[in-house]
Amino acid sequence: MSRGHVLVALGAGSRAGDAAWMNSGVATRVIHLDHAAPSGRRLRSRILGMGIDSLLIALKTAFSGVRGPVLAANPWVGVSLRLLGWRHVSVTGIYAEAGSRNHRVLRRLLGSSSVVTMVESEARSWREAGGRAIAVRYGNTLQYPPRVPKVNSAVRIFVGGSSDRDHQVLEDLIARVQSSQFEVHLTITLDEQPASWSNGSSTITRTGRLTNSEFGAQMSQADVVFLPLVDGSRAAGHMVAVGALETGAPVITTRSGGMDGYVDGTFVATLDEHADLLDQLVETGLAWRGRETEVREHWAREYSLEAYVVRVGEALSQLEAAR
Repeated sequence: MSRGHVLVALGAGSRAGDAAWMNSGVATRVIHLDHAAPSGRRLRSRILGMGIDSLLIALKTAFSGVRGPVLAANPWVGVSLRLLGWRHVSVTGIYAEAGSRNHRVLRRLLGSSSVVTMVESEARSWREAGGRAIAVRYGNTLQYPPRVPKVNSAVRIFVGGSSDRDHQVLEDLIARVQSSQFEVHLTITLDEQPASWSNGSSTITRTGRLTNSEFGAQMSQADVVFLPLVDGSRAAGHMVAVGALETGAPVITTRSGGMDGYVDGTFVATLDEHADLLDQLVETGLAWRGRETEVREHWAREYSLEAYVVRVGEALSQLEAAR
């Protein structure tokens, strides 16, 4: 396993999270930008927000006297470090479609950096463009609360996240809830204004933007988490899926290359496009009631931060050995 990196990450860290990286030996030190924009946006611009935050943490790293290899937990942080003169920079994540402007810029500026992507399609396109990359499955320990077992008949469905969401599929689900005889509570957490709807038995709640802890608390109330994703090649949906499994909730996703490697047909399943959308979500939610512990044990084995750190360390070792 690759060892001895300084991990550079946007956002406030935690003692437990930093310890997972350092106890593994993958990182000897962790540097955070505690006041990074929570949504990645500054002045309503994601490009501006990510650019400013990446530069700020790169400068913080430079002034901290760091020497030796650096592992950037975001590709744009890796770019900023490279622009400031670091040459031994490794990166986790690309999050860009092959052929897009972002992909071309990242490929040019990251150069020969070792890249660990969260989905195989990103690693493949990076290698085809001349880069060095290996894919691993993402994992994290977000400290989300365990799912609360439900005893009433109402099925609770949670939809959350922002990147690569298929809004037409979401509108179809909303229409089905509003016309269905099922008693359903649908919670939608996107970057939008709060709103609500009710017919006396079913409800639709749009929470608006939430903090990370609020997001986890809402998710822990769900019987099933649904990912309406567009079918693309960049990693998408995996962070929400990991959070859902940590709470003990099963996941249903639309078919998308962005979730390749995460769908196992059991804990994370693909929506059957030829069957009724709401029926599948309700059936899944009911079938997994009382199995919260089983889901959380699967998360701990496969998708906890500790499991992810091991995969990243092994991938970096392979990439460094192939130089």
